[in-house]
Amino acid sequence: MKPHTALIMAVSLDGKISTRDGAGPRFASKADGIRLREIRSHADAILVGAGTIIADDPTFTERGKYKELRLQRGLAPNPIKAVVSGSGSVPETARMFQSNGAPALVFTTERIPPNRLAPLQQVAEVRCVGETTVNFRHVVDILGEAYQVKRLLIEGGGQVNFDLFRAGLIDEVYLTLCPKIIGGRDVPTSVEGDGFDFPDIVDVELLDRRAVGNELFLHYRIWRG
Repeated sequence: MKPHTALIMAVSLDGKISTRDGAGPRFASKADGIRLREIRSHADAILVGAGTIIADDPTFTERGKYKELRLQRGLAPNPIKAVVSGSGSVPETARMFQSNGAPALVFTTERIPPNRLAPLQQVAEVRCVGETTVNFRHVVDILGEAYQVKRLLIEGGGQVNFDLFRAGLIDEVYLTLCPKIIGGRDVPTSVEGDGFDFPDIVDVELLDRRAVGNELFLHYRIWRG
């Protein structure tokens, strides 16, 4: 069964998810961080791209209140940690691979070189899901069938977000709109890739909106007609 898949991101007013100097989403507020942890506390697994791991080096380890919330919901103390890295560029020293009782997964392709495959196999369960590009439908199927993931949370970056939208795998979006202007034609945006032609634009329906300080917390579901 396909997991219910949500995407979460914090963006500037001009749609950026980082800054020119690669600072990541640190422009978002403490309230946004709390919202992220609350939404994570519902997820069986978290999926990110290699760029997010390289830039932010998250652990995905829950503590205190959020760990208790997971246990109250009948979930494991920590979510499954999964990264997409078609060429094996994610470092095996990343903190997501530190043991916290939850599986760490790497989804890659047949083009991963042996000198990247071997070290990753030492720290994670490595799954090949394509010849030259990642088959995201296969990724989601594996998470649902082999790991019993019912709720999957996507935390970027822009290429992974695009690939999942293009595959029709996103069910809802949590967006924090931050009162910042960043600019830059080469600065990462929330959805990148090749883009969509007009007939293929993804439609969304607003479910909830809430202002916290100068930020807007928005919740959408994908409109499928």
